[in-house]
Amino acid sequence: MRIIYLLLTLIVISGCNSAGFSTDEDNDLLEEVRAMFRSDAFWEAFDINQAPRSAPFSRGVNFSAWFETNSAGSIPFTKYTEQDFIDAKNLGVDVIRLPVKMHSMTNGAPNYIIDPLLIRFLDIAVDWAEKHGLYIIIDNHSFDPVLPTSNDIDRILLPVWDQIARHFKNRSSLVLYEILNEPHGISDARWGEVQGRAIETIRRHDPQRLIIVGGTDYNSIRKLSALPRYADNHLIYTFHFYDPHLFTHQGANWGEPSLERLANVPFPHSVNGISRAMPRTPSNLIGTWVEGALSNYRRDAEFRNLNNSLERVIEFARERNVPVFCGEFGVYMVNSKRTDRILWYDFVARSLNKRNISWTSWDYYGGFGIFNSQNGSFAHDVNIDLVSAMGFNPPAQTQREERILNTGFQIYDDYPNREYVSVSSWGDYDFTLYETNRVNGDFAIRWANPDQYNSFSFDFDISRRDFSSLYRDGFVLEFKARASGQARFDVRFVNGESGSSIPWRMRYTIDERILVPDGNWHTIRIPLRNMQEHGAWISSTSRWMAPQGDFSWNSIYRMDFVSEHGDLSGVQIWFDDIRITN
Repeated sequence: MRIIYLLLTLIVISGCNSAGFSTDEDNDLLEEVRAMFRSDAFWEAFDINQAPRSAPFSRGVNFSAWFETNSAGSIPFTKYTEQDFIDAKNLGVDVIRLPVKMHSMTNGAPNYIIDPLLIRFLDIAVDWAEKHGLYIIIDNHSFDPVLPTSNDIDRILLPVWDQIARHFKNRSSLVLYEILNEPHGISDARWGEVQGRAIETIRRHDPQRLIIVGGTDYNSIRKLSALPRYADNHLIYTFHFYDPHLFTHQGANWGEPSLERLANVPFPHSVNGISRAMPRTPSNLIGTWVEGALSNYRRDAEFRNLNNSLERVIEFARERNVPVFCGEFGVYMVNSKRTDRILWYDFVARSLNKRNISWTSWDYYGGFGIFNSQNGSFAHDVNIDLVSAMGFNPPAQTQREERILNTGFQIYDDYPNREYVSVSSWGDYDFTLYETNRVNGDFAIRWANPDQYNSFSFDFDISRRDFSSLYRDGFVLEFKARASGQARFDVRFVNGESGSSIPWRMRYTIDERILVPDGNWHTIRIPLRNMQEHGAWISSTSRWMAPQGDFSWNSIYRMDFVSEHGDLSGVQIWFDDIRITN
């Protein structure tokens, strides 16, 4: 009876009072509503039908922020390894959607030749997927969430797919193509025509491979029916599901307007006839569509409305007799309550499964990911309740040990050392992690023409941030470098920024006396003890703080190479064999 009562009160719209929930009440809510989702009575209240045809895979994840860079040379290839494919399969994943920013990885007009480095890395990813029996979707993720899809996108879309199809045509059936992620701002008629031409381009080389196609308005459900009836029997039709948008994207700093200041939007909206507390409209969003959406949130968050949206997918699939696929769904973790996020995933994953709709959640390591933070570890940080809600196999977890580093380690050799660091960059400049002009091995780093304050960084793993012993024992930062001209830049270590931590900097300035601009490789050794405190830039408030002697060697979040002193126009600098040593 308790489940039936909850069912009725959650579905029916009625005038209710607002109420907040304590942590204990949140835990009770999680268990009670998830029990409801497991009951037949809950689902019998909805109209649920199954898709007439199935994709060959069932459920998976997006390996995001891997191939989504502005050049092949900036792909952080060690962000994912073969072990991630193994871990994903152990979760119960049978498909990986691999977003690739293909269009930025060509040599430009008129031929748009794909950088061979991208092909090299894609081949390795496909090898890993095939080795472990996982489907892999090569998803052309060349899009901007704000800028519209160009009306003449076929000028680059067709030559890119011609090259991809020619290269991968002999791969196994585990490999699929997705023509373009989330087209938007282009008419349905024009996009339908362009997508049809892309299908024809692929078919000239690869006649049988499954191709994923989708509609406009960011792969909207309601735009599926606007697609042409393509004369191809090897297509899967995709859509994305992020309803209600205010809940799934609260805290997001992209899009127009930004929802970065929106927080505490609940899901579900009502429990036991009581409306849960809703946030006020942030001042910067008053007068925007967000204000109206908050007023209508009770309706938009109803289970029945969400169910009806997914039922439109089934209507389309039945009418066309085609398989359908949810390529993305998820909730941004930054401002959403953990309990509510889990409940949303539970409801959506069950809704898709009951309709026989295959899916890949967005994403894996990122802000919509399966970990407790955006840079989690499979051994320590998996959000067990979340993966369980999606029907995955929760892996055993061990306590993460934060260690005091007391031995040297490699930061960059041919690749960033994934065990210790990840790489990031800021600014618009020519940068590659895979320059073939190197000291040894396969690659070196090349940094060219950075403007003032542009940087590239090595972000340290959470368990490897305590450098206090290295500092005390006289360790040095050592790297090989060469320069094409006079250059003055800083190397610095930076503390973390949070409510209780200030990002103090400790720096060492490199100039032409240290790095002689003769085109030859030089070994540079910087004792940690010789670095100078520089101050702190508080990003959250855009404020500079002068040094106060508070830099901490036991909490190093990242190491930057930064053009602190001015533009380095016309200058190229190469780096190799970066390490901490004694």
